[in-house]
Amino acid sequence: MQKHTLFLCAVMVCPLSLHAQNATTYYKCVTKNGTIFSQFPCNDNATSYTINTVSGINTAPAQDYTKELNALERERIVLDLQAELRSNTNKLAIIKRKKDRAEYNQQQRLNRILDDEDKKLISKDITNQLKIINKDHKKQTTEIEKRIKKLEKKIASYQ
Repeated sequence: MQKHTLFLCAVMVCPLSLHAQNATTYYKCVTKNGTIFSQFPCNDNATSYTINTVSGINTAPAQDYTKELNALERERIVLDLQAELRSNTNKLAIIKRKKDRAEYNQQQRLNRILDDEDKKLISKDITNQLKIINKDHKKQTTEIEKRIKKLEKKIASYQ
């Protein structure tokens, strides 16, 4: 256990001492077996080389990125609001189509009846149904139009 602790301490201290050094010298020795690089001179004709090192601590530039981050956040908010606006306009179109389809079905119901007396009775029911359809449509559209106006104001405030 003590060997492991000493080894870990040595491993942790060595890099700290390397960062503290500004220059390191090594030697190049040419022998009959080839070229050897070493920390110590091999023979009398060894060539010494020096490597200058820079401190291992890098500092970030002193820029403040809050403006860029705020601009990106604002852009994301605007894109989200525009997507919600498109969604609400599509809902409005769907509601209008449903209303038109319901009105058409009521008119078809009136046209299918051939007897005049039955037409009179059912025409009252159809007018009541159309009033209900129009009332429901108006309620839904005003609610969605309010949301659309609110979203447009929010988008305008972010731009």
